Amino acid sequence: MAGRRTRVSLAGAFLVAAALVGGPLVGACAGASTEAFPAREGRRRRVTCAVAGALQGLVIGLVGEQFPHRNLSGAVVAATVGLVAGFALNLRIVLRALGRRLRAELRAARRAIVVGWFLPAPLLVVFLYLDETRPSLALVLAAALLLTAAWANLFRRRLERTLAGERSRARVDALTSAPNRYALTEALAYEQARIGRGGRTAALCFLDLDRFKTVNDTYGYAAGDRLLVDVHQRLRSELRASDLVFRWGGEEFVVLAPHVDRAELADFAERLRLLLATRPFAIDGRPRTVTGSVGAVLLDGSRPAQAALEAAGRLVREAKRTRNTAVVERAAAGAAA
Repeated sequence: MAGRRTRVSLAGAFLVAAALVGGPLVGACAGASTEAFPAREGRRRRVTCAVAGALQGLVIGLVGEQFPHRNLSGAVVAATVGLVAGFALNLRIVLRALGRRLRAELRAARRAIVVGWFLPAPLLVVFLYLDETRPSLALVLAAALLLTAAWANLFRRRLERTLAGERSRARVDALTSAPNRYALTEALAYEQARIGRGGRTAALCFLDLDRFKTVNDTYGYAAGDRLLVDVHQRLRSELRASDLVFRWGGEEFVVLAPHVDRAELADFAERLRLLLATRPFAIDGRPRTVTGSVGAVLLDGSRPAQAALEAAGRLVREAKRTRNTAVVERAAAGAAA
C-alpha cells in the first residue's frame, strides 16, 4: 500500500499461492511476512497491515481447502476464489483500520493494486495445477519466479537510485554545488503555499557581486570560479540553516529566507551586503575585498512568486548603479527604500 507513485507488487499473489498450497497456518504466516517488514512505513501501519495480511492468509487457506485443484478447472476455481477473497479482505480490513489518508492513497493507486493482485493469475493457476500433479516441477517454477522477482526488484532499486541522483544533479549548480534555478522555482512554490496557509512571510533577495568581470580579467577565470565557490560557502555558513542560497547564474545569487517580516527585511538585506564587504576573500593567494549589491523584496503571498523575483531583480539593478548597496522594496508604493 503506497501513495500516488505506488508500484505493482506481487505480495498479494504470493499470499494466495502460499495459503492455497500450504493451508491456513502457512497462509497466515505468509500474509504477516508480506506486510510486516517495509522499513519506510510507520510502526502502527506495519502492525495493522501485518494483522490484516495474517487474517487474509488464514481465510484464504480455509477457503482453499474446499476446492481441490488436481485438474486444470479446479486450479482455475481455486485461484479465482483465492484472489477475489484476498483482494476483498485486503480492501475491507485496511480501509476500516487506517483512516482517511490511506483511503485517499488507495484510491490514487487503485489501478496498480488491482494489477498487482490479478496480473499473476495465470501463473498462479499453473502453479496450483503443477503442485498437485508434478510437485518437483512446481518447485522449480516457484524458485525461478522468486529469483526473477528478486532480480527485478534489485534492478528497480538501482534504477530508482540512479534517477534520484540525476534529479538531484539537475537541481544543483555544477560549479558551486548551490541549488540552481529549478530548485529555486520549487522552493518558491513551497514558500508560497506555506505563507498561504497562514505562515510568516519570507525575504527574497538578489545578490550581485560588484566588478566581478574585473576579477576574471585580472586574475583569470579560474580565480573567478573559485571566488563564486567561496561566496556561496560564506553565505551558507553565516546564514541560518533555514535560509536557502541559490546560484542564479554568472555572479548572481538568490537568497530565500523564511520567517522574515516587513520590519526585518531591510536588516536582512544589509546583513547580506555586510557578509561580503566586511571580510576579504583570498584571490590569487592575496586578500581582496569583494562587495555585492542587494535587491530585497518581501514574499507575502500578495503576488506570484515569479513577480516577486522579477521585482528583486529590478532592485538589484538599481543597487548596481552605486554598488555595495542594499535596496529594499517599500510596502505601499512598491518603490525602493
